[in-house]
Amino acid sequence: MSPSDELLENYFHWYQQSISHPLTNELCAGTLPDFKLFTYLVQDLKYFETGADLISKTMRLSDSKEASSTIYEYIGGLSTENKYFHVCIHELKQSEEVQKRVPHMLGENSETLPAVKKYIDYLDYLLNESNSYVELITVVYIMEKVYLGWVEFNLQQGSISKSLEYKHQEWIDLHSGEDFEKWVKFLAQEVDRVAPSDMETFEQTAKKTLELEVEFFEDCYNYNS
Repeated sequence: MSPSDELLENYFHWYQQSISHPLTNELCAGTLPDFKLFTYLVQDLKYFETGADLISKTMRLSDSKEASSTIYEYIGGLSTENKYFHVCIHELKQSEEVQKRVPHMLGENSETLPAVKKYIDYLDYLLNESNSYVELITVVYIMEKVYLGWVEFNLQQGSISKSLEYKHQEWIDLHSGEDFEKWVKFLAQEVDRVAPSDMETFEQTAKKTLELEVEFFEDCYNYNS
């Protein structure tokens, strides 16, 4: 069994929680309240900017020119995701529901939730202190595998609405389809290639990242100022 497959088997509980959370289930059904979606997007944008830097550092640490090239190509496509954040946040913040339910999420100095800060602090550690390709590629793999996973979970459940608005459908489209599946497959192959050199780091990093993903969803979903 490959390291990536063994990981998902050993930490199935955490992985299953990460791909079947009410936040993403309701997003796929089109029933996620706007104030919850807004909170999630505001928080995820904070994470996204640091995460993009992490992917860039992962590219620089790779010992494979082919892998670095693949990561570089992916980074080039992140502008579409960035555009989605800004379009949806601008649209959602106009709603009375958002303004009443989550006022502390509005403005440039929006609140950063504890679990989100914890995750970003971990990414900052990776950016500033870690030079382990095993560690960084594992984090990137887990965070992308989780996002492909929640789309696949809802596809299997038949719970993705066929008449979703842009704010829901585009987020699903960004984390599914042939190109994203190839990206996640590449990350799994990279993990399988390098993890055997440091299995302890690989396993500890993967478990920590899965836990952080679940906590991120939990804090965003349950927040109400």
